[in-house]
Amino acid sequence: METHEIFSVKIVLGQSLNPKWRNNMQVIETDKGTYIDNIENVPPQLTPGYNWSSLVGQKVSGIRVNSSSGFDWLNK
Repeated sequence: METHEIFSVKIVLGQSLNPKWRNNMQVIETDKGTYIDNIENVPPQLTPGYNWSSLVGQKVSGIRVNSSSGFDWLNK
């Protein structure tokens, strides 16, 4: 588990990251790099993301980073 300071969060079209992704995604800027996560409200077949916007400006512990589909994903 890691600690990251969350600098900013942008909601982007999923297709801007991967042409197959139809749902919006979060792009999270931290002191350790740029990561992605699903948005909170996704269709039932997807795993909902965490509300990273609520943590902007904070140091957050208990974070896991996973690599998948060519991206680093932030998980809490």
